Amino acid sequence: MNRLANISPRNDSLVSRIRRMRISDQGTCLNIQKLTFPDAQVYTDFAKELRKNHSIYLVTYFDLCSSQVAVKIKSSGYLCECSTNANNISGFIGSWRVADQIQIIDFIVTPEFRKLRIGWLLLASLIKEAELIESKLITLEVRASNNPAINLYKNFGFKICGSRKNYYSNKSEDAILMNLDLTS
Repeated sequence: MNRLANISPRNDSLVSRIRRMRISDQGTCLNIQKLTFPDAQVYTDFAKELRKNHSIYLVTYFDLCSSQVAVKIKSSGYLCECSTNANNISGFIGSWRVADQIQIIDFIVTPEFRKLRIGWLLLASLIKEAELIESKLITLEVRASNNPAINLYKNFGFKICGSRKNYYSNKSEDAILMNLDLTS
């Protein structure tokens, strides 16, 4: 079943690609986390996560290196190593595979690249990965105030299935629990 058939990204002028996170990406992804959550008490140990057999981490990058996204490449002999350039990452999604389920644990797009459908690409790619390994359910927690993320999840068919009171570190914001049934 192709659940993504009715959902498609806009055709933006910036073309973003996706690949598995590499150990060389950990510094950039950590910086993205710190930029997004400067007051967090704990950050992801990406090197440790990538060594786990049950972890699935994906990153997005642009066809043009980030320093050249707005600049047309003039040299015909220029070879861009965008897919291997950790500084070119615009977002990432991380998850754990537990039995026949996927739990999304990290999902961040850098602020300057939000609203360019990068989150859509990351989530669509993770769903495709989940289907390939025959997962039956994808679960996640999202801040109750994060309406753009909640709307993204709903557009993919995620349903609200509960909440956790005072879930986040400041103990003043609830988490909304959502899941996507991949068997229907």
